[in-house]
Amino acid sequence: MTSSAVTDPRWAAPPKRPVVAVFLSVASVLIVTSCAYLDPRGSLDPLSGFGPEVYLLAPSERPRDVTADVCRERPGCEKAAESERVRVTRFGTVAAAQNETYALGAAGFRSDRFVVEFRDPATTRDEWAMVASMVEHTATGSPD
Repeated sequence: MTSSAVTDPRWAAPPKRPVVAVFLSVASVLIVTSCAYLDPRGSLDPLSGFGPEVYLLAPSERPRDVTADVCRERPGCEKAAESERVRVTRFGTVAAAQNETYALGAAGFRSDRFVVEFRDPATTRDEWAMVASMVEHTATGSPD
């Protein structure tokens, strides 16, 4: 082998840029797709995460924590708060929340992992729609 063979571009090692570019592209795709499944409401507490209007309470009133009683009876339940008229329960999975919503029938509404139970049969359509909208639009951006 002559010295010209070492400097001949046909014998040179290929540049590493394409390998790095492919690696960065794959890493970027993985990061972006994993972020799509983060739940910004995953740690939202039903007691402190929603205003009193969600519970159909006066601004000076607050819902009460009923986690111990409510979650004992409901599989997948993580936290619960209620007023006399509305209960908001957070479940560990969307599937558990769906099961609870099906069990509640017309008295229930689901937004991601949250289930709203309208406990007062005198709740009007406007009140129902207002509460549902407030829950649905609180810290939105989850995958469901």
